Formats: sequence, C-alpha cells, structure tokens
Amino acid sequence: MLSAAKYWLWLTNLLPPPAAWEVFCRFGTPERAYYSDPAEYDRLTSLTPAQRSLLLRRDLSAAEEIQERCDRQGIRILTFADTDYPERLRSTALPPLVLYVRGKTLRFDERAVIAMAGTRKASPYGLEIARRFGSGIVRQGGIVATGVVSGCDSAAAKSALRGGGPLVLVMPGGVDVPYYGSEDSRNLLNDAAAAGCVLSESPPGTTHDAPRFRRRNVILVGLSCGLLCVEGDRSSGAVKLAKQASEQGKDLYVVPANVDTARSSGTNDLLCAGLATPVLSPEDLLRRYDYLLPRSAPAADAPRWRVVRVEGGNDSAPSEPASRPSEASCAPVREEKGVDTAPNTGYIELLDSDRRWNEDERALLKALLSGPATAEALISATGLSASAAGASLVMLAVSGAVEEIPGGQYRIRPEGLS
Repeated sequence: MLSAAKYWLWLTNLLPPPAAWEVFCRFGTPERAYYSDPAEYDRLTSLTPAQRSLLLRRDLSAAEEIQERCDRQGIRILTFADTDYPERLRSTALPPLVLYVRGKTLRFDERAVIAMAGTRKASPYGLEIARRFGSGIVRQGGIVATGVVSGCDSAAAKSALRGGGPLVLVMPGGVDVPYYGSEDSRNLLNDAAAAGCVLSESPPGTTHDAPRFRRRNVILVGLSCGLLCVEGDRSSGAVKLAKQASEQGKDLYVVPANVDTARSSGTNDLLCAGLATPVLSPEDLLRRYDYLLPRSAPAADAPRWRVVRVEGGNDSAPSEPASRPSEASCAPVREEKGVDTAPNTGYIELLDSDRRWNEDERALLKALLSGPATAEALISATGLSASAAGASLVMLAVSGAVEEIPGGQYRIRPEGLS
C-alpha cells in the first residue's frame, strides 16, 4: 500500500479537489493516471493547461517527501480506496481522496459522532454549554468532533478530553500544525491524538489558510451523524457550517440561547426558521442515536440528587423505606445524609456532585434549599458575582434543575434533579 500511496499523494498535491476527482474518475486510480498516455490528458476538459503540464511532469519527489514525513511522525495516509475509509464521508458530494490521520483508527460509521461548532467570541453561557455537551457526549459513548479554533470549539474539545474522549479534531492545514503557537495548542493536538485522532485533507506542515476551511468543514460534517451549534451570530463560522450541514443532509441541532444577545442571533434564527432541532442536554441529543452507542458505555450521568420526603419538620429524620436496597445497588452511593430545608419540604441529597454541577451551581442550589429566591438574594447568599450567578442560573434552568417563577424568583425543580 505504501508504494501505491505515493500516487495518491502525487495527484492530490498537484491538483485542487475538483480537478483531482476528474482525473481519478477518468482513470480509476492515480497510479493508472500517472502511467497513462499523455494524449489521454487532453480528454480532461475541465483541466487548465497549467494543470495538464503538472501532470505531464510525472514528478513523484514531492509525494515521496510527504510520505517520508508521515512515516517519521507516525501519521497514517488513508486513501479513498482503503476499506476503512469512512462511508459517511465517502457519500458526500466531493470527499477527500486522501486523509492524513494522526492518532487512533476509529470506526466512524459505527459510532455516534457529533460535530460541535460555536463562535470564537463565546459568552460565559456559550462556553459552559460547550463544556457540558463536550463531556456529556463522550461519557455516554459518543464521539465529539470539532474544527477546534477557539471559543466554543476549544471548550468542547477540552471538556471531551476531560470526559475521557474520544475526540476528533479536523484541521484545515496539517495535523502537526497547531492553530496558535502556544504550548496549550500543541498539547491539545497531542492529547487529541492520544484519546482519538487528528485528521486533515492537507499534508503535514501545511498552514491553516482561510481557503482550506470550507474543505475542513466538508470533512467535519461528513464524518458526523449531526452538527450541534452552541452559539453564533448571523455571520459566524458556526452558522456557515450549519448551512453546509444542511446541504449535506445532516441532522442539525441548536442549544437555545439568550434572544437579547447578538452572539446567539444566528443560532436562534436557525431554530425560528425550523432548520434545526432544539436540544437541552447531551442525553436529549444522543437518545436519537441510541443504536450507535456502545453497550458498555456508562449510562447518562446517574441521578446525583435524591429527594426523600419527610413528614415532619427540620428535626425529623427520613422515614425508613419499606424495603432496603441491596448492598450492590448502594455500593456506588455515599451514605445518605439529610439536608435540612424549610418545614414540610423534601430533603435533597447531593450525590457525587462534582461530576454534574460545578462549584457555582452547587452554591446556588444549596441556597435554594431554603426556598425560592431572587437572583439578587442568591448573589448575596452565595457571594457570587452577578455575571457568574446569572450564567449558572441559566445553565440550571436549561438542565431543568431550577425554574423561574413570578416575582423574578427561582426555585428548585426536584424532578429536574433526578
């Protein structure tokens, strides 16, 4: 295969994708095109004279250099003819003839791959949503794919890695070239390759030029079951990517966001136009692809809260259950401890809270155990800044843990905590 690969590299690095595809379709293989009679090139009507001249040089030196570089860096060359070339990508209008893959070999067609996109200039809400979906998708057995640049993309990618991966980064340039020269960018590429893969249509060493982004998007959307847009204004790359996804016939999802902010205008427009399906949680999204989730995947975050009804007031203890659960069912759960609240209300216990709620959200929930409160009162009770409290209250409302009631107050929804 290595000897044949150089002909694929020769063709794809001489010509842009449409022209390379015409050559491939005409001759059947790049190798056959390389050795064909020069007169055959005259039948390729869409090629320019300059492109025909490049083909006639029959120079493999650049292809061999790329092949050697891939060998040194452990980058796999995946061609359109390979049996493990993703079928989802193969069915797009103009799929890449060559993919450069750094990292693991993933069976994309057998997994729930969700592409994620959002604005680079994300709000605290957008970043938190990206993190929550990034980790939630992989914890349930899905795969997060992103064109990681910054903002929502970067937040989703890092959160997916913290959730255990796998993560797929699709690059416009080389798989060995970070978007930014920072150590953080290099580490993200290395971590993604270890937990999943980094892939591109461009050979290693290629810079991330603007014209390559549309082809990057074709691959990102083509590998996925659907695209999730977190936040983006009307001119954002996330909304442009959503239009590409729609053109490719992919499922399109949007997380609803603040209607008063320009950052969310584009994604909210997609919802208003009926082009996207609203989703409120990773569970809500992935239930549509249950058949693609591995059987061994952990269940969606198990309930971290338990509501124990108490007949008495603060001094009353939880009543003894009619039948005690078995030791096996209690093993993962810490010993129950009642949390005092107002008289004749439920006792709510936080279970394994660090996996579901962040520190600010826990502080707000604990403050709300005493009863409904306004945002101002919660800020005073928790010591949180107005922006941090506002963002966390939105997240808690989106997840169904709290609800806003008349009078500008918030209260806990016990059914939303289970």
